[in-house]
Amino acid sequence: MMGARGTDSGAVRGVGVALSLIALLGAGACGPDDRPESSSKSPSASGSASVAPDTSAAEAAKSVLEKGIINMESLGEGDGAVQKQFGNTLASVPEDVLSVSFAFTCAGGAEVALTFRLAGKEVASAAGTHVCDGSTIFQRSIDTTGSGPLGFSAIATGAESGGYAYAYYSEKKQLP
Repeated sequence: MMGARGTDSGAVRGVGVALSLIALLGAGACGPDDRPESSSKSPSASGSASVAPDTSAAEAAKSVLEKGIINMESLGEGDGAVQKQFGNTLASVPEDVLSVSFAFTCAGGAEVALTFRLAGKEVASAAGTHVCDGSTIFQRSIDTTGSGPLGFSAIATGAESGGYAYAYYSEKKQLP
């Protein structure tokens, strides 16, 4: 079983990209009064928060991911306020998952440097930076054949305001 990607992964990814662009353009048109208020759950984060969480910005970021990434099985997700340092660890990757797609988005103007660790080892090929403009999604595929905890760490520079959202998705599964 190939999982959510199936045999027509190019078409699914193409539709996902098209819907992402439509969702992102719509999200960018929302003013602060258009965003729903909520009490989102806070993910595990490193560092300390000196600023009150901006749950509406975090919810807006989460909405971008939910609308932009479709037809993929979520393994874990979270959102919160952009801070100087933050991150999260997925306790374990299911044994039949061969690769995970990590998606991240944020708003507020900061630039975020993302690094990844799988089973305690750095995954240098997945590292990158992302500008928190509220309209784009940072996405990386991470080979997880060596299973174990998978985590990301983020260091924000510039503005420490706005919100972020992330999700780990099952990308490739082992055939039964």
